[in-house]
Amino acid sequence: MTTCQPIICGVDGSPGARWAALTARTLAELLRCELVLAYVVPPRPPMPLAAVPVAGHPVGTAQMVELDRLESDAAFASVADELADTDAEHIIEHGHAADRLSAAADKRDACMIVVGTRGIGAARSALLGSVSQDLAARASRPVVVVPAPENAPESCLGPGPVVCGVDGSEGSDAAAHVALWLADELHAALTLVSVRAPRVTGDGRAGGLAVATLSTPTRDHVERLAISGDPAKELARAAADRKATLLVVGSRGRGAVRAALLGSVSAEVTRRSHCPVLIVPPGAATHHAS
Repeated sequence: MTTCQPIICGVDGSPGARWAALTARTLAELLRCELVLAYVVPPRPPMPLAAVPVAGHPVGTAQMVELDRLESDAAFASVADELADTDAEHIIEHGHAADRLSAAADKRDACMIVVGTRGIGAARSALLGSVSQDLAARASRPVVVVPAPENAPESCLGPGPVVCGVDGSEGSDAAAHVALWLADELHAALTLVSVRAPRVTGDGRAGGLAVATLSTPTRDHVERLAISGDPAKELARAAADRKATLLVVGSRGRGAVRAALLGSVSAEVTRRSHCPVLIVPPGAATHHAS
């Protein structure tokens, strides 16, 4: 019996997608969710004029369809070992990766989207490396970004607590709710971390923790930290020190100026973190069982 809606995992045949698939499988099993693998066929460049016959129909259409099929088959096959004995649904979308993954998650009422941080090859890596941030900016669902591990662990999830960055903003409040749900479902402790960024007026540390405390009712095994420093660096450090299962952050901060600062924290955290990072947009529908 499932307790939440499906988890959507983007795959593209890259090593990063393998770690994403492994993490998505582990989360699906722990949360008792269905797992859906999605391959997005990228937009193709226009057919060259030389490939267009007098009738005006590209001679390469059939070949392009076959190429799409071969690429999608290869992408799904690349995670077969990680998903052995797992009954995961396979879907194929066409278009830009972030748009189509977000749309697929909305269509299936998914509880989250899981992606890796890198694609195939140098050029494509630069393109697909931005998919996670594009998703975080536009998706209505929480997005899990899985970094490439230094070795080949059985699971990319650590044994420690769920660590959540809080600052009292709407996005932080949504993140705290999701972090509490995950900590309960994963039988993990919860660590709330509020970081005062340098050159930001006022001290939002106590306020952020106060709001988070209201959002996360009193329960056992909750650690609360209020520290100063670079938000992304300190959040990543707190997660690493505790061998965190997940690091949860909101995608926006408070106010126009602070939003510009804290909106970039999620991007920097994904570059620094050694554990999967769950990015929660304000008002995100988590769609988990109550």
